[in-house]
Amino acid sequence: MTTDPWGSPQQPTGSESSAFGDVINDPFADTDTRYNAMADLALGHAVMLLVQRGERAAAELVLDVDKTIAQYDERYQDWDFWLEVTSAQRSRFEGPLLDKLREAYVEVCQRLQYPEFNLMVREIMPEVGPGWREQLREQLTSPRRPTNQGRQVRLQPPKFREDYLAFTNQGEQTVYQALRQIQEKDLPRESTIGIYPLAGGRVPGRTWEPDFLVTYKGRAGVLEIDGPHHNGRRAMDTTRDHLLMDAGIAFVDRIPVEAVDDPSELNAVLRRFLRRLGDAS
Repeated sequence: MTTDPWGSPQQPTGSESSAFGDVINDPFADTDTRYNAMADLALGHAVMLLVQRGERAAAELVLDVDKTIAQYDERYQDWDFWLEVTSAQRSRFEGPLLDKLREAYVEVCQRLQYPEFNLMVREIMPEVGPGWREQLREQLTSPRRPTNQGRQVRLQPPKFREDYLAFTNQGEQTVYQALRQIQEKDLPRESTIGIYPLAGGRVPGRTWEPDFLVTYKGRAGVLEIDGPHHNGRRAMDTTRDHLLMDAGIAFVDRIPVEAVDDPSELNAVLRRFLRRLGDAS
C-alpha cells in the first residue's frame, strides 16, 4: 500500500483497485453481480452527465441514497434498479428532479448498450427478527438502548453494539474501538477526543449520517469507511465533503477498507486524521 508524506497509508486509486469493467466482463461472475455493476456504473455516468449539464440539484439526489440493488422482474421480464432511501428522504425522490435523473439514466444505458434498467425508488425495509414484538418493546422502553442516531429503522437488536452505541457493521465497531483506545489511553484527559458514531445531522437540503463525527481541539471532523468499490463514487463524495465543510466541519477523511483489518495501518490512518483535524483552520 502506498503512503502519504507523513508515512500513513493511502487508499488505492485507479488501476490499484477493482474496476467496474473487471466485474462486468468477468466470465465467472453471476448475472446478478454483473448487472448490479452495470446498473451502478450507469448511475455514476448519469450523475456526472447531469453535473456536466449544470443540473446539480438532480445529481445531488443520489447523495441521499443509502443502498442500490438491481433486480430482475419476473412478471415484466425486465430489470429494475432500485434506489433505497430512508422514509425521511422518500418525498425528495419525486417530481422534476427524479425525472431528469431517470432521463439521463436511460440515455446512458442506451449509449453504453446496457439493459434499459428501470430506475425505481423505495424505502429501506426495516430489519426484524422472530421476536420482533419483544424487540420493539425494548427499543421503545429500554432506558439503556443505543443513543446514537441510526437512520434505518431497526426492530432487531443491533448486531454490533458497544458502550450503548450501535454500529451497522464490524468495520465500524473496529474503528470505534481504535478511536476509543486513542481517547482513553493515548491522549491526556483534558485534551482528548469525542467519538460520535452514526451521528445523523442536517446540512442545507440534505440529511446525512456519517460513520463517525469526531471532535478534537475545538474542531469537528468526519470519518467515513470506504467500501471495496468506492472509486466509482469519488465525485459524489467530493461534493458531499464540500457541503459538510461549508456547514462547519473542519476536515473530512476516509479510511480504506483494507486498513480496518490491519491494526497498525488503522492506527496510522486515525492518527493522521487527528493530526490534520487538529491543524485544520
